[in-house]
Amino acid sequence: MPHPIYAALIHEAQGCPGYDAPLERVCIGQVWTLVRVNGFTGLCMTPASAYTRTLSWPGTLTGRRASEVIAWLGSWQPFEACLAVATLNAVLSGAGKAWALREEATPLGGGNLAVFAALGERLQGQKLGVIGRYPGLDRVLSGLDYHCVERSPGEDDLPDPASEFLLPDSDWAFITASALSNKTLPRLLELARRARVVLMGPSMPWSTVWCDWGVDYLAGVEVVDEELLWRTAAEAGGVRIFEGGVAYRLLALNDGARH
Repeated sequence: MPHPIYAALIHEAQGCPGYDAPLERVCIGQVWTLVRVNGFTGLCMTPASAYTRTLSWPGTLTGRRASEVIAWLGSWQPFEACLAVATLNAVLSGAGKAWALREEATPLGGGNLAVFAALGERLQGQKLGVIGRYPGLDRVLSGLDYHCVERSPGEDDLPDPASEFLLPDSDWAFITASALSNKTLPRLLELARRARVVLMGPSMPWSTVWCDWGVDYLAGVEVVDEELLWRTAAEAGGVRIFEGGVAYRLLALNDGARH
């Protein structure tokens, strides 16, 4: 049985118009994977360290039912799980709940670091745990007490196991939604239960499910220019998708203090 978070997301998708619709378009880009269902595009970060030339389904994804691909949320094959999240996001984007959440959220603009900039004043004097390395992070969080955990750590990053020590001691936890794809998200949310939690990134499903799992802020994206987004992703775009393709929106689910 899948973890309850995944089961709840699948259950929500089952009530959406696009759940049994065919995949209309698929792109597995160098940084972003995109899927379009019923005219709506969903994203997920492409697995960075899972290169393979032997996937069984290239050339057969377009036309498959979204429900079939969403079922891959339980898969441990990285590309299947990634496609499942992107397809889930496409299906949820075409439903009323996602529309309502996005409309309620505050548009940020300002590129891939807009979420950190928007919350800047609240972060002063706080201990920050950031799961996932964002280009330019050192600049926007300069002078703050923060540590970054990255699956493929750079010189200034901590490796995955550091989450076990960092998040329980954090006042704020910024968690990349790509952790939904690699199956680390349930544990990360458990570790961060005493922190204010920001679930963020283009991989984030706009869903009310997160209210039940200790998430205080949703920081997801809206598609601003779909064709520009697809072209940028297909041409190996990373943060460049924020240059007209998508833009961040921020929604406070629970802005109260943790106890």
